[in-house]
Amino acid sequence: MLLNVNELLISLSKTLDFAEREVLPTHSNHGMRVAYISARIAQKTGFSDHDLFDLISYALLHDNGVMASIRNARDGKQVPGTNLQSAPLINSADGFSMVEASPGHCVEGEKNLAHFPFIQRKDNVILYHHERYDGSGFFGISGNNIPLYSRIIHLADSMAIWYSNGMGTDMITDAIIRNAHVFDPDLCEAALELSSNVEFWLDQKELFVQSALVAMLPQVSREFDYKQIRTISQMFSRIIDAKSPFTGSHSRGISDKTGFVCQYYEYDEKTYWKMRIAADLHDLGKLIVPGPILDKPGKLCRDEFRVIQSHPYYTRRILEKIDGFEDITEWASNHHEKLNGSGYPYGFDSRTLDFNSRILACVDIYQALTEDRPYRKAMEHRQAIDIMTDMARHGLIEASVTEDMDSIFCGVVE
Repeated sequence: MLLNVNELLISLSKTLDFAEREVLPTHSNHGMRVAYISARIAQKTGFSDHDLFDLISYALLHDNGVMASIRNARDGKQVPGTNLQSAPLINSADGFSMVEASPGHCVEGEKNLAHFPFIQRKDNVILYHHERYDGSGFFGISGNNIPLYSRIIHLADSMAIWYSNGMGTDMITDAIIRNAHVFDPDLCEAALELSSNVEFWLDQKELFVQSALVAMLPQVSREFDYKQIRTISQMFSRIIDAKSPFTGSHSRGISDKTGFVCQYYEYDEKTYWKMRIAADLHDLGKLIVPGPILDKPGKLCRDEFRVIQSHPYYTRRILEKIDGFEDITEWASNHHEKLNGSGYPYGFDSRTLDFNSRILACVDIYQALTEDRPYRKAMEHRQAIDIMTDMARHGLIEASVTEDMDSIFCGVVE
């Protein structure tokens, strides 16, 4: 398919913004704002359209490692060979999170972007996006040894955080000057010139930042088959699964099992990979759900359950913006709907739900039952199938898929 990479970038970067709000709760549209500032600085320094597109891509996704970094910190994992004494430009009281002040999200973010379709891949942009020009950053890289994209994103990231913290334009200008030793001096000069223009700051307001960014983003479409696109969806499935310690392999497990079911039904290659992508992205909306609700060990109250019920809605809203993802959007967004209309968020029933939506719903239930959750241990295959068979008997899920899954997975999780 001819994929509009711009649509993919904007749509999926929104999920990173949702995820980061738990770390920086007042910083909405952070990725877009960093991308906008980065692009304006790059334009001042004479970037070509191809280079500008790549820089915007990296800037939009610069914090993609935040969820994995939180998970690693939770598990007590540290990043070797880094300067952990490096103090952030903004302390936590000013809104600079402990995750942002750790190299973990840089390391994880660099790994995640290994397969993203940039026009020309550049190594270590995300790894070094918090390095300082004077060499006092996490990895001790200094001056022009820091990739140019990283230097731009570092300055733009700092400016975006200052802006979101409510600092006025004069205060931000003073902060750039005061911290000039940690930024590329040529980039500082470009940023200070931009800062003198009122429109530069007005473009960053919540109402305008996306449209201002889109207006600068060179139009790039590339031909991909769905197998290639799946490398992108896998990246986001890792981000989704890192959200909770109890869903560490949930999306990956559903994607693998969906693949087995599709092979059993002898699906053609195109549909097979579209189903794998839908499985990878089905819980994209969970990045909006607060962690304490996802990880709650006891029963959810009604209001908390309503929040949980919203996540397929957000999955749909994110994916429906991407041309060519129409089927993927349906299958991914319908995984909590029931054949008798009692599911959520739309209350679709058997008249609306196609067979592939029913497959994904069944696989999601099976995966959830056979993995640990905060309120119970994982079930064995037979117990999970028995529960699903009862659900099918009551008209909730597809009986034929449940029966086939019994055959396909019998012995796999025992």
